[in-house]
Amino acid sequence: MDLLAEKLEMDPIELRLKNAIQPGDTTPTQTYLNASNIGDVSACLNRMKELMKWDDGLVKKTSDGKIHSKGVSAFWKTSSTPPNATAGVILIFNTDGSVNLNCGAVELGQGTKTVLAQILAERLQMDMKDIHVTLEVDTTYDPHQWKTVASSTTFIAGRAVIAAADDVIHQLHQIGAQVLKCSPDDLSVANGKVYITDSPTYFILIKDVATAYKYPNGHSVGGLIIGKGSHVVRHLTPLDPETGYGKPGPQWAVGAQAVEVEYDPKTCTYKLLRAATVLDAGKVINPKAATSQMRGGMYMGLSWASRESFMFNNDAHVLNDQFRTYDTIRFSEAPSYLVDFVETPVMNGPYGARGIGEYGVIGMAGALSNSLSIAANTSQNQLPLTPEFIWKKSQGGDV
Repeated sequence: MDLLAEKLEMDPIELRLKNAIQPGDTTPTQTYLNASNIGDVSACLNRMKELMKWDDGLVKKTSDGKIHSKGVSAFWKTSSTPPNATAGVILIFNTDGSVNLNCGAVELGQGTKTVLAQILAERLQMDMKDIHVTLEVDTTYDPHQWKTVASSTTFIAGRAVIAAADDVIHQLHQIGAQVLKCSPDDLSVANGKVYITDSPTYFILIKDVATAYKYPNGHSVGGLIIGKGSHVVRHLTPLDPETGYGKPGPQWAVGAQAVEVEYDPKTCTYKLLRAATVLDAGKVINPKAATSQMRGGMYMGLSWASRESFMFNNDAHVLNDQFRTYDTIRFSEAPSYLVDFVETPVMNGPYGARGIGEYGVIGMAGALSNSLSIAANTSQNQLPLTPEFIWKKSQGGDV
């Protein structure tokens, strides 16, 4: 698209802004889009311009004949979530007022368990140190989780955590109303207490009711506080095999990515200088974890876009099946990573959060290809973008 922008004498980002998907449009599968389920790709593109100092120029030649060029891509994605995707959560209080969080979500590096604890801490207004998350997953006693995935777990399991927390709050209100002689509607839960909302000095400690409240005369009310919650995605439909129409995911994520390279036209080699991602994450619950996810995805996307490929012999056997022979980007070859977020809340997400698992990968190949296409002045449209491929394309030969 960047070469198209050059032919139109337009800035590549301006061309994308003119064609950006936005509320009121429909997806290719004819799902109606609004500000909640699509986010703001234009805001991502504009923020990208700032991060990459876009207005300083897309192409610069150095004194030694090398070329610095910038390429950009815009992306959007939804998850292929089944219409009955479900997550469940169980909360069990301990005698000290702390709570155990048990769910079937699998931790595979995306920080799900930490984020779910943050969601629970926010809902119950309690300290994170008082939340004990079960890290291992055992289907014997864990609530069902529809799949081991990265981008949808926070969205679906996060809603289940909120539902379980609301169940706990309801129970605490019921017991607190008996002890404090008031209506359950008069009460709030925060900071390890159940208290009268307009008179916070009247309260009971959660630890005193976590396993039943005992009156001075020995009588008890309530019992062990166990909360349960689940969430199932709604209004999803399979794609019609004839028309392709349907709603395959609960929401879409949009973003912009860019890559700056230093290209040597003599050898058709290049160095990755900077890579950037701006994602509309809805609401960023854990900024450090979200940034790290984007950086990891950018590395993966750049690695397979620039060099990763399998080599086969005449019998279709893979020749480079070991890390010694399968080429990936080394640490010393990695670019400087820039990450930022736009926050357009998803109305049905946990505190407005979207899924963000693999989004750092998606546009890296396109951004790198556009950057090299500008630098080499020819369309670089095949992966991996190796010096050999760039040279053949520059010579007008077959690839």
